[in-house]
Amino acid sequence: MGTETIAQQLANWVARLDSGQVPPPVRAIAGACLVDTIGVAVGGANESVSRLVRDHVVATYAQGASTVLGTAGGFSASGAAFANATAAHALDFDDNCYAGVVHGSAVVAPAVLAICEAAGAAGADLLTAFIAGVEVEYALGSALSQSIYDKGWWTTGVLGVIGAAAGAAKALRLTAAQTANAIAFAAAGTGGMRACLGTDAKPILAGRAAEIGVAATALAARGATGPLSVFEDPRGLAKLFNGDCFDGSALMTLGVSWRLLSPGIDVKKYPLCLSGHAAADGVLDILREHGLEEADVATVTCTVPPIVGANLTYGVPLTRQQAQFSLPFAAACMMVFGDISLDHLQAATLADAGLSRAMKKVRMVVAENWKDQIPREATTSGPEAAVVSISTVDGRKIKRFVGWARGTAARPLTAEELDAKFMVCAGRTLPARDARTLLATIKQLEALTDMREIFRDLAQKFVVDLHQRN
Repeated sequence: MGTETIAQQLANWVARLDSGQVPPPVRAIAGACLVDTIGVAVGGANESVSRLVRDHVVATYAQGASTVLGTAGGFSASGAAFANATAAHALDFDDNCYAGVVHGSAVVAPAVLAICEAAGAAGADLLTAFIAGVEVEYALGSALSQSIYDKGWWTTGVLGVIGAAAGAAKALRLTAAQTANAIAFAAAGTGGMRACLGTDAKPILAGRAAEIGVAATALAARGATGPLSVFEDPRGLAKLFNGDCFDGSALMTLGVSWRLLSPGIDVKKYPLCLSGHAAADGVLDILREHGLEEADVATVTCTVPPIVGANLTYGVPLTRQQAQFSLPFAAACMMVFGDISLDHLQAATLADAGLSRAMKKVRMVVAENWKDQIPREATTSGPEAAVVSISTVDGRKIKRFVGWARGTAARPLTAEELDAKFMVCAGRTLPARDARTLLATIKQLEALTDMREIFRDLAQKFVVDLHQRN
């Protein structure tokens, strides 16, 4: 690509991308991501952190044509992206991609939706813009490798800004030069630390990533410039964030290999950090297969790779958010309730004596030599796999290796499970009939000629019902 910088390479691909170039399987996965993301955003709009950000947006941002979930009026695209991306990540129930270890959809989808609503764009344009944004983000994640995550950066914040800018630029039909400036501008001011895990800062930083990506694109459209060498500069992202670890060949496969297909998207079955899902599945599988109940279990030992140990830092969680980053909580829920649902992430559950008793039986062991823990017969293993060993009160020892959790790209949820998840999430703030209407509308996204149709008929109803439930 000659003397083009990385930002220019990315921008040229985004600007050239045509919907006809995207294979149908990629569009189908992207559509499913949008269904899931809007579902968890609607469900998350009633969380306290979402209400906090929404009140801030209403008080601070200009009115416009973009929907802020939970309000009847429209707001600027930046404000809507901020509020809705916060809501999309508030439940920690949104999807994940191991290309960068990022929550891509929760940031990019609200950003491009806000832009497309403001412009009255068609649903097909939204889908293409979303694909452009997440594929750029995931390509950069592949180039940086898991190394950047392991260094302590919260990649959803670091890379989400860039994905949001790329998607928004596509939605606005910016030129390649404008798109390059938007991407460079967004990348130059990016950040996010994994210290945010288990706190309000995590969903708020997801919201900020969407907001900044939209703002960077809007400014680039007006003529603002960014440092086009922001990735390769000795004072740039690769050097400062990742010790100069950057595999540029990962960008060459944009539009050839689609990361929405491989490594694929992990759609969460449980509203917890994905690091705890494999272990939770292992506990549940052993209990079911051997007819065990919590009282039959003496101890549970979960041996996990370092990334899991680094993420699940709360041994005795005191809040819902801490529980979402607690392996003892995940394992104990399976022993006591046989599931982990949004209803279990409540103060009453955390105070449950039975759950507290079960949590004391759980031990997490971080294996620095993780590869030695993988059974020889296991053909593949995900980054957040687990070996679960249960000792029973009658002296049995039962062991199970879980390489991929349910809902990951290797073990995807069924269409029926995805619909059920949408209804559970959206049903937190909408009557079932309206949730079904919204689901049907999003599923026909490419048939929509005006993206304002998605929420237009539900906006007032959504606000009334949301306030009644507060």
